[in-house]
Amino acid sequence: MQSEERQILEAVTSAGEIAAITIEPSEGQIARLATLLKKGCFIRVRTGCSMKELLCETFNISPEYVKKEIKVIFLNFSPVDDLETAIIKDGSIIALSAAMPGLVGAAMSRDGLTWMRSSITYHEEAGEHAHQDGLIHMKLFNKVMADLGESFLRRGVYVKSGFLADFLERFDADFWRDSGKIARNDETMTVKELLESLKGSDEWVRFTLR
Repeated sequence: MQSEERQILEAVTSAGEIAAITIEPSEGQIARLATLLKKGCFIRVRTGCSMKELLCETFNISPEYVKKEIKVIFLNFSPVDDLETAIIKDGSIIALSAAMPGLVGAAMSRDGLTWMRSSITYHEEAGEHAHQDGLIHMKLFNKVMADLGESFLRRGVYVKSGFLADFLERFDADFWRDSGKIARNDETMTVKELLESLKGSDEWVRFTLR
């Protein structure tokens, strides 16, 4: 695991030191907030499981959805074909996408032109795989992001405060008008106050939809 990610894990493990940012969104806000997953967020999980276990058991995604809708799965920048042999480790980088258009999409799809990606397909290294608390860096794209982004944000994700501030600042006053409670460590704030608090530091925070 890279040193930066190890530092994140240590910070996340010290839960009392992590600022908890929560937003109670309106129905109309959820889809736009879910686009945070396109940029990538850290998620705390139990490592040492297979990709299939991570998706279906840890994240409660139905096997049918995984089979029919998640057509492209990348683990550490390599496409995954066998979900049962690909093992999730501390610091794993995962990207999930629905079917992509064109030849590239056909090549990257799990049920597509496998011969075109044989040299880059993910192959698990031999050895023992520890079951322990860890962090993964998760990205979601297109239909998968639209379908699953809310569930990941309700689970809670870890991001840098400045990164979150830049993301939330994109939304105008009309967007925020229908929001419910916005809080930092259960202290109710206005959007302006929240953004100011996030910009004022470069800490890791836990962001959750309630």
